[in-house]
Amino acid sequence: MAFAPPADWSPEEVDDIEATKAVYDVLAKMLADGHKVDIIAVWDDAQAEAITVRDVSLSEVDRDSFRFFENHKFNFSE
Repeated sequence: MAFAPPADWSPEEVDDIEATKAVYDVLAKMLADGHKVDIIAVWDDAQAEAITVRDVSLSEVDRDSFRFFENHKFNFSE
């Protein structure tokens, strides 16, 4: 799984794309203000051992490419 802009072969709702960009903006602001941020994206029945931890630097992942991955914990940095 990699960060990339939405692709035609995997359509997404415009509202979902815009909401994810809004989350990115909030994350960027929180990090710039010196806060540490992590997010876990899982379904209710996910097992702890199924969760992949991923370090994400917003300086390496642009706003249009950012997305959430199911069963991942993201540790964010600037």
